[in-house]
Amino acid sequence: MNSYVGNRRWGIVFLLALCYLVLFMDRSCMSMAGPAMMKYYNWTPSQFGLASTAFFIGYAIMQMPGGRLADRFGGGKVMVAGALWWGLFVYLTPYGPTLFAVMIIRMLMGLGEGVTMPAIHSTAARWYPKKEAGKAIGIVQIGCPAGIALTMILATWVLQTWNWQSVFHSFAFLAPLWCLVWWKYGKDRPDKDSRIKKAELEYILQDKTLDLAVHSGEQALTKKDIFLTPSVWCCALSYFCANYLFFLFMTWLPTYFVLGRGINLNQSAIYSMLPYLVAIFTYPLGGFFADAASKRFGQNIGRKLFPMVGLISAGVFLILGAHATSAGYAAALISASNGFLTLTMGGFFSMPVVFSDKNVGLITGIFTTLGTSAGILAPMITGFIVDYTGKYENALFTGAGVAMAGAIILMTICQVKPIIRKAGQAENLAAEH
Repeated sequence: MNSYVGNRRWGIVFLLALCYLVLFMDRSCMSMAGPAMMKYYNWTPSQFGLASTAFFIGYAIMQMPGGRLADRFGGGKVMVAGALWWGLFVYLTPYGPTLFAVMIIRMLMGLGEGVTMPAIHSTAARWYPKKEAGKAIGIVQIGCPAGIALTMILATWVLQTWNWQSVFHSFAFLAPLWCLVWWKYGKDRPDKDSRIKKAELEYILQDKTLDLAVHSGEQALTKKDIFLTPSVWCCALSYFCANYLFFLFMTWLPTYFVLGRGINLNQSAIYSMLPYLVAIFTYPLGGFFADAASKRFGQNIGRKLFPMVGLISAGVFLILGAHATSAGYAAALISASNGFLTLTMGGFFSMPVVFSDKNVGLITGIFTTLGTSAGILAPMITGFIVDYTGKYENALFTGAGVAMAGAIILMTICQVKPIIRKAGQAENLAAEH
């Protein structure tokens, strides 16, 4: 049936994937400019780590507020406001005269991207039925590796044609362009979209409990119910572990190949791009696998299965990559590591809709807040490890260990199932006494 009801929802998924692409292009262009910036400012690896980390401080602050705003007022408004804000501070990045000034600018940029990420997932959750959650999120997240890979190519060309400052100036205009596309073609929710067919709207809403089709048997969850659910935080902690490795790759991989492996900028761009070309395929595959596994094994095992396999495999391949004798062999093994790592994301981001599809923005905000904490820590810790040990491979070993710890958390203490309203029950019990 779903093949013939219409495809408007996939058009929205494409626009959200495009937002992801722009978001990660603007975020990751600093990693390509990193070696030039370190030379220009005379920064040590630790100082560059601090400059990279500053973005994630602002990003973390706005995750849960962004999700809550999107759930309440609509993700489209939040995404547009966030995109215009972060685009401004991408443009201003080269004007920071000192390390502290660059850190402030990057932190302010992070505020804009911070509200956008949960807004994307809140909007997406309104546009697909639960059984398509993994597939839809997997397609949306193609924008992440595609954006990073495209940045490797374009930023290298801009660097060689002009200078590192021009990377930020040119990339800054991508976000406003996306806003124009969304304003023309996007909608927050399917019941407000004149382009959608009635059959597709009914198909989307048939298993939902959103305000579009309130399920009579479910009482509204409160923020307290969500915050007091241990599995939400345990799954978010596992996502933190995945993100530690993800952000280590995103912020340090080009610098690792240039300074740690001693290759030139062009080779570094190619080798740094390979993991994200692999991820273009593994992101959607992870979503398909999560949907298939949840159908076969139930939501709890199904949504966790490939994140567990992916995190363990990512750690193993990264350890092998760190021991590789050549830069090319290292790039191949790190690409495999990133492929398995990104295979986890469809499972992770389809968990919030299982916990409560009415509160996807807030729950995604919890996930991404902890995930962003990894973005704060990974660049900084990596810089410290490189400074104090003199070896990039020690930083890679650390990332591998953190990833595998995330798999253990999923195996032992996470339960992916609908949240039961506990706050109201507790209040009633107190009233009776």
